Amino acid sequence: MEIALTLEALKALAPDYQVLKAGQDLASQGQWRALGQDEQALWGECQGSALYRVCVDKLSLRTFCTCPSRKIPCKHSIGLLYLKLLSADRLPASPAPQWVEVWLKRRTAASRPVGTQQSAGAEQAGPARTEARQQERQQRSYRRQQRMLQGLERFDLWLTDVLRTGLADLQGETLRQWEREAAALDDAQIPGLASRLRSLTTVPYSRPDWPEFLLRQLGRLALLSEAFRHLGRLDPGLQEDVRQALGLSLQADELLTRGERVRDRWLFLGQRLEQRDQLWQQRTWLLGERTGRQALLVQYSPAGRTPMFAERYPLGCQQEAELIFWPSAYPQRARLLEYVSPATALSSSPGAASFAAFLETVAAALARQPWLERFLCVLSEATPICLDEGQLWYLRDQDGQALPLSRGQHWQLLALSGGHPLTFIGEWDGDELFPLAVISPGTGFHALFSIERYLLQLR
Repeated sequence: MEIALTLEALKALAPDYQVLKAGQDLASQGQWRALGQDEQALWGECQGSALYRVCVDKLSLRTFCTCPSRKIPCKHSIGLLYLKLLSADRLPASPAPQWVEVWLKRRTAASRPVGTQQSAGAEQAGPARTEARQQERQQRSYRRQQRMLQGLERFDLWLTDVLRTGLADLQGETLRQWEREAAALDDAQIPGLASRLRSLTTVPYSRPDWPEFLLRQLGRLALLSEAFRHLGRLDPGLQEDVRQALGLSLQADELLTRGERVRDRWLFLGQRLEQRDQLWQQRTWLLGERTGRQALLVQYSPAGRTPMFAERYPLGCQQEAELIFWPSAYPQRARLLEYVSPATALSSSPGAASFAAFLETVAAALARQPWLERFLCVLSEATPICLDEGQLWYLRDQDGQALPLSRGQHWQLLALSGGHPLTFIGEWDGDELFPLAVISPGTGFHALFSIERYLLQLR
């Protein structure tokens, strides 16, 4: 089993530039010994301030190192991957040492579905105890639903007042009232609606058409509140969408039982980081080569410190894997269950031929699930356009139609295109495209979003 990684993929795996640079330096130094590989893993020992054992799972690219670093992957793990990329002959095929086998066995045990373990434990506990737990869960669910209905009743009254008084003077004390209403929704255990309302407090005076945009978003919140009141009338998939949009998330065992499993050759196309409320949110976009389905992998990390996530995904690569999708009228969010084959470099990606075709798929998705916020946009033959000396940026398709790019500077995108068409990969939020990556005919895949640059801009 051969692993085919690119420099772009390794950049995406490294938690920051310092780790990336230190890993590159380690790969070029003679500090390694006992190097080897087999079908499952790469391994070696690196001499630093102490002798550290390093191992990488070829399928998932998860790493193990005995060093004390809190950054995962650490510089030794990145160094081993660089060594494989640049000097594969230094890692001969050989039987895995015992410590590698022990780590792989522990990883296999840890990756067993949580729901399976819980079901087995429930069976051992006996039917009486299981029934008592189910009743307790139902009672908790009923109490929370009543609290949510009371919170939504208050929210509807407040929203009616907002629409009656108008949107002409949204600043100062008025916006502080919006924050207090969001806090009341948190108290009513409706965090999803609270987060959506809180995000709207930044909209007033932020754009020329902000009243229309704000009114449209408030309408979606009103629709969400009304949908929860009439949940029983909705199709099962849309019922799940309403619950999740309000903040009623599925437990791990419920996801494994009710989610849709899809095996495909998945293209890891783009990644973005944003701060939402008190959390960092990382979004990774995948596209199924055979099914054509989009998948959104979401991870969270506490705000207030450098974001660290449990999973690292190989951007610019393709890999056979099994995903499980959250139940939905239009399944988009997914979790990666199992890697089936090693990652290989991505040289191309299927994409929409025009914006008309792309927006048609967006409209069809919103018709099924009206609270979707973002979509993966892969557009073939796209050309970036710069106007007013970099003040305005657009993306043009082969038919001459254009959509705006997000606010900011996009000189790297323009430089990679050289004024010629390329395959554009971005995130569409209904108003503008945020560039994530490109695939150019001559140089291949390039990630455009850098977590390191993004964090520097926030400082």
